[in-house]
Amino acid sequence: MQSFVTEQRNALSVHALPTCKYMNRYIHLSIVNERGRIPAAAFSVILRLLFNYSRGGLANRHTQQQLWSLYADQLTCDVEFKGDTQIASIRLRLPDGTLSHAGERTKESIELLAHLLFGPAVNGRFDYDETQYEEELAWVEHHTGCRTSDWDHVVRERCLSWLGYVEHSIEAELSELRRCIHDGELYPWYRELLRCPMHIHVIGDCIPEAMTAHIFATFPILEDTARKEVPLFATSQGTPLSRKEDGEFMLELMDIQQSKLNVAFTTGIEYGSAAYPALFLFHSVFGATPASRLQLGLRERKQWVYQIYSTLDDYRGALHVTTGTSSGRVTDVLEEIDAEWMRLCNGDIPEHELHRAIQNIIHYVQVGYDLPDQVVSLHMDRLLHGVQMTTPQFLEAISDTSSKQVAEVASGMKKEVTWILFPKHEYSA
Repeated sequence: MQSFVTEQRNALSVHALPTCKYMNRYIHLSIVNERGRIPAAAFSVILRLLFNYSRGGLANRHTQQQLWSLYADQLTCDVEFKGDTQIASIRLRLPDGTLSHAGERTKESIELLAHLLFGPAVNGRFDYDETQYEEELAWVEHHTGCRTSDWDHVVRERCLSWLGYVEHSIEAELSELRRCIHDGELYPWYRELLRCPMHIHVIGDCIPEAMTAHIFATFPILEDTARKEVPLFATSQGTPLSRKEDGEFMLELMDIQQSKLNVAFTTGIEYGSAAYPALFLFHSVFGATPASRLQLGLRERKQWVYQIYSTLDDYRGALHVTTGTSSGRVTDVLEEIDAEWMRLCNGDIPEHELHRAIQNIIHYVQVGYDLPDQVVSLHMDRLLHGVQMTTPQFLEAISDTSSKQVAEVASGMKKEVTWILFPKHEYSA
């Protein structure tokens, strides 16, 4: 598999992957909000104001017309968390090879992204009307509400808080953000966003040197990337604070119909380290896939849960097992989770099961070769972790992983906390 050709200047990095494999060219602009440099709500609102061209208005209609003239697919902007780092991903897709002048359209698309991102800086103001602000605030509030009613998310957040990671108070941020907008103080945060690390990925039939030169000529480079004082509020860092004793058991009464469980382990293994492939293989065997032990045992055979899965948090060195069950089955489910973990610690992994898990991982990753979005996502993971491990190296290490190595990884994990959200109406002391 070909590799990205990378060049960095100050906070801007360009990654070009020359290939004729795909029918389209893919342009990804990633903006990295490191550890609360900008409040999460402000970051989301600013990005949506900049790139949400679906609203009415002359400027947005002009953006839509430009996209049509470039034969570009819809411009999308998504914001997600990777650990405590917030990533904005702005994506464009253009026909490659089927239409003439693909190179020129790619350059024009880069120029369009730069215009949308840096336009307010050129004009010296962040000038949107009240309706636009209210629309984007409502969007953030809606998605915040979805997260607070997603009980899997809630119970995992409880465990992360117990581990010492400060929860993001989006409600408090929204309140301060409204004041900031009312007082006309959003522009300094926008200027701070322009100082965040940015990564531009271009995938398609291109000449890396020429594409990189055009991007650096098009995107202004802010020489001073240091954090500036801005008139909003302090945000907490996403690093562990105080730690409680291992193996805690927490019960919280909630107005819900079914118990929600999360068992949080710490792995002690960093992304890209020598032991990471064995950890990923443990994750696959334990609970990551429909063929995993927890899924087959608790869902398919015993039918105690509707779904159960493990989540590997590479950015915090944690692994979560999350599920929901009837109140009368809580103890049974937790005991079975522990039993499967202990079996893996003891090396109870038949060769056929290990081989199947390895093949599933290889198949999943190889399918990702055909998904440019996943190629960019994996590359961003490596960049954010600062590791050199490539995808082929990872697959080779997975293929060479033994059941003994998986057992060693499992034995090195610590069960830190079990958190249960229990139906209030079914609890009796």
